[in-house]
Amino acid sequence: MDQPKAGGSMKETTLHRMFLNRIAEGGDAVRYMIPGDQGYTPVTYRQVGDAAREIGLGLMALGLSRGDRVAILSTTRLEWCLVDIGSILGGFVTVPIYPSNLPDQVEYILAHSRARVVFVEDDPQYNKVAGVRSRLPHLSSVVMMAGGAEGKEGATSLSALRERGKEHGSGNPGVLEAREEEILPADDLTIIYTSGTTGPPKGVVTRHSNYAFNVTSALEAIDVPRGATFLQFLPLAHSLGRLEHFLTFDAMAVSAFARSLQTVAEDLATVRPEIMVSVPRLYEKFYARVLAKVEEDGGVKKAIFEWALGVGRDASRCRQRGGEPRGFLALKNGIADRLVFQKIRARMGGRLRFFISGGAPLSREIAEFLHALGVLILEGYGLTETSTVTTVNRLERYKFGTVGKALPGTEIRIASDGEILVRGPHIFREYFNEPAATREAIEPDGWFHTGDIGALDEEGFLRITDRKKDIIVTSGGKNIAPQNLENLLKNDRYVSQAFVYGDRKKYLTALLTLAPEEIGAWAARQGIPDRSIEALAKHPEVLQMMRERVDAVNRGLAPFEQVKKFALLGTDFSQETGELTPTLKVRRKVVIEKYGRILDDLYGKD
Repeated sequence: MDQPKAGGSMKETTLHRMFLNRIAEGGDAVRYMIPGDQGYTPVTYRQVGDAAREIGLGLMALGLSRGDRVAILSTTRLEWCLVDIGSILGGFVTVPIYPSNLPDQVEYILAHSRARVVFVEDDPQYNKVAGVRSRLPHLSSVVMMAGGAEGKEGATSLSALRERGKEHGSGNPGVLEAREEEILPADDLTIIYTSGTTGPPKGVVTRHSNYAFNVTSALEAIDVPRGATFLQFLPLAHSLGRLEHFLTFDAMAVSAFARSLQTVAEDLATVRPEIMVSVPRLYEKFYARVLAKVEEDGGVKKAIFEWALGVGRDASRCRQRGGEPRGFLALKNGIADRLVFQKIRARMGGRLRFFISGGAPLSREIAEFLHALGVLILEGYGLTETSTVTTVNRLERYKFGTVGKALPGTEIRIASDGEILVRGPHIFREYFNEPAATREAIEPDGWFHTGDIGALDEEGFLRITDRKKDIIVTSGGKNIAPQNLENLLKNDRYVSQAFVYGDRKKYLTALLTLAPEEIGAWAARQGIPDRSIEALAKHPEVLQMMRERVDAVNRGLAPFEQVKKFALLGTDFSQETGELTPTLKVRRKVVIEKYGRILDDLYGKD
């Protein structure tokens, strides 16, 4: 592989300086759009700067020193961003916590990071902290981001903290500016705790320099026009959501917050974004909804859609080769676009330039399907330890089924066992307070072991096959990547989640969960009276139908890759029940522990 070109450098070498300069440059231009009962309300750069400075000064007034940890326990919202920026301006280290985390998980992160202050969104999040606070000697303050702090022991409101910040600034002129001059590129910026698919989360310590490099290289790879609108909804506790915030701020784009994860589809039509970053689950759901609507319409509409999709796929193949449809294909694609594709894209707001996908593998079928409809998804790859992005497909050159080429200034090589190794200025500093784990992950010459298995093609495009620790080795010695098979199964409109199993076994089995809306509609057409998921998972007609659909997937696989037996679960995987991480990846260990008896029954006496 050729040596990568040197990455560009952000105008600034620290995130705090980037924030200050963009705030000064932006002035009264719109930075955020906030949802409310009367639509969206704009928030300017100037307003962001005022609030962030007051928060940074307020934290100083609480007695925090440079480098102290400040935790945030909240959903994605304006206040999350303001607190993060304020913490960074004050020279503190932000520790994000997923709002879906349980009290014991919150306690672990607060204790392990030795956070001095935690910002909580509302009463339910406050209660998680209040119940464990007696065991957190380092935690000195709890700040309520929404609602009042009255009657809450040891708590203050965000508005009260900002007022205290104003007073501290008035009484200590220049104190924040002096702190800003002390912040260096090598200073710690954040500690992001991994979601822990196999064990306790590790605190990934990244520096200002790591993210300054990564943001700049990502913007070199993908052009984000100034003023472009993003729909922001990913958890800011996750590195992808966090990078999106940093990147859009540096690019001086507009971030419109979704009302919730559940309303993203509606918010797309309202916000009409030009770019959106998401994990694959959203695209999987959109794919399933389109196919379900086509099936529901039936007749002439279904025939027109299938014709248009065929034309769109031909146009997509042309564009994937770097060309544009011409002649008769261009004519047909124009007709297909007017009859079908424009209406589908209108549900996404009608202004979308492209999607970005990360956080988990995206099915190639879904990427190609949406591209046929005129919607480009640029898939990328990275980890929290690489400050989020390592590779990404580009607008001018992309390959579906790959995660693109390395960012400028990033090196990638494949180890003898297939593991992907990465080196560059964006590699994290350490796992917090875990020197042995850090040494295991980063070689002395800087190569980081990702734990992922993959391959580079002749053009430098990276293809991910699976997590190293997830590889299934059958009793016959065959190595199988379960994520590939799970994606194929999840492409089925009636499947919500798929889990493939079979390590040290003679053959593969799977646990499948049903997509409620699609399977409910199917059951209604069959005249099945009890359409609860629990009942349908046991119904003979559903089992037979799903057997046929699994067999159809198997026909495209080698014999050793085929799923011989499966079980339908009467409930879906979720974060609340522990099977999914906050970025909707399956926690394999939890699934095996929870459904071990069902998996064992699939093998019987074999």
